[in-house]
Formats: sequence, structure tokens, C-alpha cells
Amino acid sequence: MWLVVAVTTGVLLALSRAATGPLDDPDPARQRPGYLDDGALPVPAPEVTGGIPAPGRRAVVFFVRAGQLGPLCQALSGFRPGPVVDMAVVLQEGGGRCPQGITVVDDREAELAERYGLPTPRDGGPPVGYAVVDAAGHIRYRTLDPEVASLLGEVSTMLRAVS
Repeated sequence: MWLVVAVTTGVLLALSRAATGPLDDPDPARQRPGYLDDGALPVPAPEVTGGIPAPGRRAVVFFVRAGQLGPLCQALSGFRPGPVVDMAVVLQEGGGRCPQGITVVDDREAELAERYGLPTPRDGGPPVGYAVVDAAGHIRYRTLDPEVASLLGEVSTMLRAVS
């Protein structure tokens, strides 16, 4: 019996390691933890671009690499996060824009990601994920999430959790 348990545990461990990708957080517990104010949070949110984040408004700031911009922009075209929520996309590599009028900021040096405190992914490149800012202008949630374009429901949940 113990041999079956040991083999099953080993297989599950191997599967979990295979499921992690180069854009994931090196510490799996920090990737999409699902609760606010982790670690040193809340902290004041740096300005992404003129008016974002704005006083009295919540914001979500997405951090993506060039190949992820198109899918995220497409997903955001149908995303309705609610009233008084601003959105911005910080593009880590190259120029680009979202056709729906969503603000895209070029950040080739990943300075904004660093100022927002996003961790470095496993591949050592610029972070891919998002941060949620409350109406008082404080970062309340930040995470690496390479699949954010398909998981906008989680972004909505985190936005509803902050005022």
C-alpha cells in the first residue's frame, strides 16, 4: 500500500512541476493567491499614465509582453469591470495598442512593473500579470498571471473586493 501512495505522490508532483511555465511565479504560493494586502501591501500606486490611477477610482493595471497584447485586448473588449474602474495595459516589449481605446503604455525597461512590485517570472524576463488599485490610490493586489486574458473573472473578483 505504501508503495502505491509513494508512486501516486511522485506522479502528482511531476505533473504539478510540468504544469508550471516560464512566465509563472517561482513561488507558486504567490501566483494568484486570491486575497488582498499580501506582504507589504497596501502601498501607494505609481502613476501609469496621466489619470491612471485616478483619485476616487479603482484601477486594474495589466502587464503583458508583445505576444500577449492582442489576446488581452480582445478579451478586454467584452470585459465590464463595473463603474469607476480604469484600465491600463503596460506593454513590456515593443509598441502596440488596443483598438478599443484601452490605454497602452510602452515600458521596455519594465520600470513600471518594478515600481508596482511585480515579481520576476521563472524565465527572468519582465513580469506578466496585473495589479489592482483601490479608490484611495493604493495597490491592494498584484500577481503574476500569464493566462490573465482567459481569467478576467478573477480580475473582477479582486476589483469587487476593493473600494
